Amino acid sequence: MVQGQVQAYRIDNGSLPSSVSTLVTDGYLRDDETTCPGGGAVTIDAEGIVSAGGS
Repeated sequence: MVQGQVQAYRIDNGSLPSSVSTLVTDGYLRDDETTCPGGGAVTIDAEGIVSAGGS
């Protein structure tokens, strides 16, 4: 789901979000959508690829 929101942000803004917190601030994600169910943090790299950290 987060990867889809990264793409929606790119389409709407013409650039990739700089971080997951940008997606929250701009209303693309809720605060409770920034971690994996196992507790690992979700991150976005410079190419817009979403990764999920381990718990």
